[in-house]
Amino acid sequence: MRARPRTLRAQILLLTVGITSLVVLTAAVPLALLTRSSAYADAEREATYAAQNVSDYLSAGPQDDTVLDAYLERVNDRTRWPVTVLMADGDVLGADLRRDWTAAALRDRATGVPDDGDGDGAGPGDGDADNLGAVSAARSIRVDDGRLVEILADDRRGRARVVVAVADGTVLGTVRSRFAVLALAALVLVALAAAAGEVTSRRLVRPLRRTAATAGLLSTGNLAARAPEDGPVEVARIATELNALAGRIDELLVAERESTADLSHRLRTPLTALRLGVESLPETERKSELETQVGALERTLTQIIRAARRPQREGVHPRCDAVAVVRERLEFWRPLAEDQARRVDVDVPDGPCWVRSSEEDLTATLDALLENVMAHTDEGTRFGVSMTLQAEGVVIEVDDDGPGIPPGATSRGHSDRGSSGLGLDIARSATEAVSGSLVLERRGSRTVVRLVLPAADPQLSGD
Repeated sequence: MRARPRTLRAQILLLTVGITSLVVLTAAVPLALLTRSSAYADAEREATYAAQNVSDYLSAGPQDDTVLDAYLERVNDRTRWPVTVLMADGDVLGADLRRDWTAAALRDRATGVPDDGDGDGAGPGDGDADNLGAVSAARSIRVDDGRLVEILADDRRGRARVVVAVADGTVLGTVRSRFAVLALAALVLVALAAAAGEVTSRRLVRPLRRTAATAGLLSTGNLAARAPEDGPVEVARIATELNALAGRIDELLVAERESTADLSHRLRTPLTALRLGVESLPETERKSELETQVGALERTLTQIIRAARRPQREGVHPRCDAVAVVRERLEFWRPLAEDQARRVDVDVPDGPCWVRSSEEDLTATLDALLENVMAHTDEGTRFGVSMTLQAEGVVIEVDDDGPGIPPGATSRGHSDRGSSGLGLDIARSATEAVSGSLVLERRGSRTVVRLVLPAADPQLSGD
């Protein structure tokens, strides 16, 4: 099954969203790595800050373990990273630290403490201005499932280790939160790109649709329709060229009608002279034959001029209500049928039935068929008209109980009664012009002319 082609609007939206998504995905990998690295750096910085605060507190001098433990509890309530102090005497205060992490911290060989940080290069108890214990720089120790930030502090009773645990699980939670924010930002970016594509596509498609609608009106024969020349330059140029084409078509039709009128005048004059010449001949069989041929020539010329003079023709999509036309032509022929004592059987639907044919062509076709019945069957012969909607189209049948029409009677110049056969030929040509068909059949004692016309869309107009 052939896939339905995408509209221009859908293609623009797809292109805009696709390119934006590609850019977002291209930037996502390095941005994700940067976000992860930034989260670990922020966590280590916060942990270092907490460890420095506790180590500075310890360097102020010996503290009672109960007071120090209460202080650590308050600190741990304010930070995401648990702080643990490994005292010189082996006591462990603050947050519980996993045994393997405690072992990793104690395995660290960094035991030296630099000067006390007061700028004089002296250690504790030297009578300097601050009289604080020494504090080492922060060190990061990689352990399973996380990192440890360690600072050594001297509280004059010995060296204590301030250890802050940075668990990977907590950091990954922060990473996921930041990833969620980035994903939301990406979705907003894609949505903004889609909105921009929608606005752009509307600006392109709206004038194109109006131009297409104008082309549709022109195809139905409305040559007064013109497309608005707005929108982007390329789109406006299409409307400009379409309007120029419509104007040129209108000019050609005017020239054609003028040529037809001139041709009519040129042909009518010698034809009238010919008829007058024939009428002045003595009454003979040859005169009757010439009058018949002149009459056929006049009818042919009338049909040609009538077809050429149709204003705007019927457009590319002619249509008419076949039910209305059939009923109107039956009413026209009914008085003659009553005068000839003919029974008329009518079987047509009640509602409208649209066919792909102009009202004038269908009228001419039905008149030709009904005239053939009136002229070539005996008075009192029954005839009927029926209409059905079938898969092949709208079927109109004109049948009678006459002797029948010989094969080839629908071809120009053939007739069973000595006429030119022009009426049936016109009916056949008008029907085939709209992809229909006209077939002569013999069903038992009845002669049937079967007219098949394609059904038409009621929304189209041939006006």
